[in-house]
Amino acid sequence: MTERSHDPQNEQSSAVRPTAGSSISIFAQGVALAGVIALTVIITLWISRDSAQPGVEIHIPTPAPVTFQISGEVMRPGVYSLDGDPRIDDAIDAAGGLTSDADDGRINLALHVRDGAKVVIPAIGSTGETASPDPDGPSRGGIVLGGNATSGLIDLNTASKDQLVALPGIGDVRADSIIEWRTNNPISSVNDLLAISGIGPATVNSIRDHVTQP
Repeated sequence: MTERSHDPQNEQSSAVRPTAGSSISIFAQGVALAGVIALTVIITLWISRDSAQPGVEIHIPTPAPVTFQISGEVMRPGVYSLDGDPRIDDAIDAAGGLTSDADDGRINLALHVRDGAKVVIPAIGSTGETASPDPDGPSRGGIVLGGNATSGLIDLNTASKDQLVALPGIGDVRADSIIEWRTNNPISSVNDLLAISGIGPATVNSIRDHVTQP
């Protein structure tokens, strides 16, 4: 019988040597851990990059306000500016509403007010052509704009009382005086109005840029 030699060192080495299956498992775990770490680094860098970039700002342009003049039968005649796309109804509200003498039957509240328009609210019993408050066109609308559809100026010889009242410093009394005077005296120059009682140089100069007569 052959006696096997006993080697303690070989026995110790065999006891600690990992099997092939355990080696693959440890390798797979290592690969998975490395993948998680790499993914974490990529996500962190991506977030850092996005946070470093400035945000995108969207600017929505704000429409310019519509500025217009309103006179005649309103509580507070004057120059007003409204945002958006105002209509005659909005213009009247801005001016404090209609007076008791306003001829509301001749007013189209739905008309748009254009920038630079001159709107005159007619009085009950007044006569004269009415037009929309659109400096680019003479369409009818129940609101007296006054003036030539192209230039925006009025002719002192043909202007209605409403149109004359809309001129700076004229008013009802002076408008009547102009109408009476021009019946026998055609107006060739705005300076001709100086011949009318109650109209002085200051009034003439204030309307000079609003009439067709030089």
